[in-house]
Amino acid sequence: MAILDTTTDSVFIPTMVSQECISRLQAYLNLAKTVSKWTDWSPATVGLTLQIPKTGAVSVNDKASGSSFTQQGPTGTNTSVTLNKHKEVTFAIDDVARLADNQDTLMRYANDGAMAIAEAIESDLLALHTSMTNTVTWSRSSAATIDASMLLIRKFFTDQKVPTTEAKHLYVDSTIFNDLLGTDKYSRYDARGNGSAITDGIVIKTYGLEIRESQLVPLTGSPGAYHNVAYTKNGLILASRPLPDPVGFGGNFSNVVDPDVGVAVRTLFWFNGDKGQHQLTIEVLYGVAVIDNRRVLEVESL
Repeated sequence: MAILDTTTDSVFIPTMVSQECISRLQAYLNLAKTVSKWTDWSPATVGLTLQIPKTGAVSVNDKASGSSFTQQGPTGTNTSVTLNKHKEVTFAIDDVARLADNQDTLMRYANDGAMAIAEAIESDLLALHTSMTNTVTWSRSSAATIDASMLLIRKFFTDQKVPTTEAKHLYVDSTIFNDLLGTDKYSRYDARGNGSAITDGIVIKTYGLEIRESQLVPLTGSPGAYHNVAYTKNGLILASRPLPDPVGFGGNFSNVVDPDVGVAVRTLFWFNGDKGQHQLTIEVLYGVAVIDNRRVLEVESL
């Protein structure tokens, strides 16, 4: 008869936590789910710089009857993304066997770790506002100025020749979101023919923009300005690689990569002799960058 004890149980903990953490990340990530991804199975270390290929410009030519085709040689470029974000969440665990036998407790560790990591990823993507070259200032003095601000955001993408087929997103702080909820066009059933804003607290798609609210939008300066972001998928990138398998590691580990999430998760479980405790670590390695300033816009609100 197999006996579940500290030794046998510890083998399963990293894999279970990694898989649960990946599934929870899918639920917690918002901004990160709608940007470009660059993920594969090749392990990497902190500081590695990836070169993301970017196609060169092409043009259309007139063709006269009997003439040859006009050949083009578009010059492609690369966007550098450095894997400089190594985030970890570590728990100290006293009773390993009890933890493994109690699935609720184990999954809470995975849930808490995934939530913390998701917030770190979202915050790093939002911090890219400093690399954006275009800005619109949000005006909330009246319903008319709120609507005018939304139209300026819509106009930016049109003027930049972003195809109408590209999904456009607006990621905003709670104050802007309240501005929209409090404006008839974005909330009243009779104004839009949809009551979801009032019943569910959701601002419906407007002027081609999917609108999401976040408490992570950065606030800088005094009295302070929020740096909200409007973007399309091809404006920002999240690059992630699995961390290497530990060599001579005195414990158990698991690496899980999910291309849908776009993040690789490594989970380590070992006994820390200095602390006299088992430790569970959940960690990720990634980098973020602006890859096309025509497809990103900072929306600054005071």
